[in-house]
Amino acid sequence: MLLPIKGRFRCDMPSWRSVVRDSKTLSSLIKNSGFDPNIVVAICRGGLVPARLVCDFLHIKDLTTIKVEHWGMVGTPTEKAVIKFPLYVDIKDKRVLLVDDITDTGDTLRVSLEHLKKFEPKEIKTAVLIHKIISAFLPDYYVRKITQWRWVIFPWHIWEDLTGFIKSMKATGIHCEEDIGRELKSKYNIEVQSEMIKEILSEIG
Repeated sequence: MLLPIKGRFRCDMPSWRSVVRDSKTLSSLIKNSGFDPNIVVAICRGGLVPARLVCDFLHIKDLTTIKVEHWGMVGTPTEKAVIKFPLYVDIKDKRVLLVDDITDTGDTLRVSLEHLKKFEPKEIKTAVLIHKIISAFLPDYYVRKITQWRWVIFPWHIWEDLTGFIKSMKATGIHCEEDIGRELKSKYNIEVQSEMIKEILSEIG
């Protein structure tokens, strides 16, 4: 499915408070389902924070990671999702919880699940904070559902995404801090403090 990655599209920016709240809700869904993971596998980079929070709420000590690459700058997908850093932990016969922040195309979770199955775990369940219904992959657990596509900017990649937006604007001749702020609001529904815009501009030159 083609995503509206160019032109105007809405962005959502969940707060740290909402991320913690949703991670607690996600943990409750997992616990109430009767699934009791031995280990949590976070999909880097987006799944790191929610995975750690889920470990905290579910009292799980074993947390490891894999890294999957699929998205480029600000909502631009690469050709296909690929495992960049594979699993280096023995999960044979274990109950595994695979965690990411969001489903979009679904490719990241699909590829990750296929990768983990090679290690012969007893059971694998998947969990995300936000599920987009356009995703070809339906996770076992999720807290929020997005029915109309938009780009979600979590607190752990605000700087990265805003830098991508601002670089694109500069390439089209928009250089002024005030103009960039207005463009972020009108094109992406993003309200950003002028100090952040100023700092990003000073970094990218």
